[in-house]
Amino acid sequence: METPSISPAAVLVQFPPGCDSLLDRCVLIMHTMDPIEKADLTLLLGEQWRASIGAREDMHRSIQTMDIGRANPPDKPLRHEGLEFVRPGFGVKVGKAGSLSSRIAILHALANVEQWAIDTALDNMARFGYYTQAIAGTALKNQIEHEETQEFRMPNKFFDDFVQMASDEAKHFKWLNERLESQGAHYGDLPVHASIWDSCTDTAKSALARMAVVHMTIESRGLDVNPATIARFDRSGDQDSAKMLQKIHEDEVTHVQIGHRWFCYLLKRHEGIGSGSEAIPASFGASGSQDIDQDGDGDLYEFRQVIPEGQEDTVDLVEAQRRKRFQEVVVQYFKGALKPPFNTVDREKGGLTRGWYEPLVVVRERSGLKLAIRRAADKKAKEAEAAAPASTATEGLVDSGASSVQSAPEPVAPASNSQTAPSTDAQA
Repeated sequence: METPSISPAAVLVQFPPGCDSLLDRCVLIMHTMDPIEKADLTLLLGEQWRASIGAREDMHRSIQTMDIGRANPPDKPLRHEGLEFVRPGFGVKVGKAGSLSSRIAILHALANVEQWAIDTALDNMARFGYYTQAIAGTALKNQIEHEETQEFRMPNKFFDDFVQMASDEAKHFKWLNERLESQGAHYGDLPVHASIWDSCTDTAKSALARMAVVHMTIESRGLDVNPATIARFDRSGDQDSAKMLQKIHEDEVTHVQIGHRWFCYLLKRHEGIGSGSEAIPASFGASGSQDIDQDGDGDLYEFRQVIPEGQEDTVDLVEAQRRKRFQEVVVQYFKGALKPPFNTVDREKGGLTRGWYEPLVVVRERSGLKLAIRRAADKKAKEAEAAAPASTATEGLVDSGASSVQSAPEPVAPASNSQTAPSTDAQA
């Protein structure tokens, strides 16, 4: 499968007049409801930004550079009104690619992930391209007065990286949608969820947390599960999809690299973590066990050192401090669990050696029970909703009867008769 630089349909889309800066275009794409148009506009933006990079690096070229500009991202990107949303874990069971319906469900789920990934990369630029110390999510370096409200701008490389990431995700969506259509399906045929955007919402006020949670944790989890998915498609005889998924996987490795790069950049710029060479054990800051009630509901995150004793690598002080901060941020912001097995080879290509994430293996003993309780509650609610019309009708009859009894005139007492015997009470 060849990778087109831009899809044929993308030549039909254009940005409207007045939407000239990079961040204006990012926000416009986030407001685009149609998934195909969203992907095509993103691919077009990638082409235009790469041309602008060339003009920036070669001042003799006649191509006009694109301004970064300023724009406010929406709280949540728009979606086509025809999509059916469900809570994560309550959609169609995707299976293991053994049947056509299972493969369609998997491809559809991945296409949904790519749609949110497009918006995440665009949101990173619009939300964190210009930022204050508070939005960086880092601790104040040397407690400099007024630094918390001072505005900073990310380097050009930050925008280069996330335009490329957005373009990759748009390309992936186009590939996945084409595979769906080749098998008689379309994006939107099945329910979708917004779990990735939930994580973006949770990290909307911290660039450091966005890099750590979305790009270094959630995307690296994709590196863990992708090889098994690819193998299942291959065994099922769908080699075209398997080859496509392999290409997507290779791109995702670079996305983890990007998250790692800008996480380390923020630490260096605002916390001074970027120098030093003292060799110390990789378990620095994560050895032993520390229980933290993250959600306030009794669930405990357990820091556990799983590297066998005597086999831990040694790192300099800078690397150890980076790992420690990563682990602190993940514990604070990530609501999921890190579970082995890990794809250590591809994680390391993304900049994450085992010392970054293995100490964060989470033990949440109640998670399975809580999921079962939630599903049982949903089932009970659906049953109650299905029975509601009959119950309502019955209640209506009862209420109507009660109302008629209450509204009936009270019986009139017989007229008093002087010959009537007095009551016993009166006699008394």
